[in-house]
Amino acid sequence: MSFGKEGIRKELLTKNKKIINQIGDINRSAIVIIKPSKKSTFGNLVAILDEMAITNIETYAIINDFSPEEVKLLALN
Repeated sequence: MSFGKEGIRKELLTKNKKIINQIGDINRSAIVIIKPSKKSTFGNLVAILDEMAITNIETYAIINDFSPEEVKLLALN
């Protein structure tokens, strides 16, 4: 998935809107967990943080811990 309007931003906006509609409270939105892989660059991290700001997602965490299943998934890419 790419960064930008047709990539992760579109997905974040769609998911956030769905969450707000389900909860019924515009002040409560998505919580995003950002897990940069060893292949990620500083620029990737800055880009995803920019997307958090652009999509008005205020609650997010950056975590460097991967489960064994996530490690296998990353190995496929």
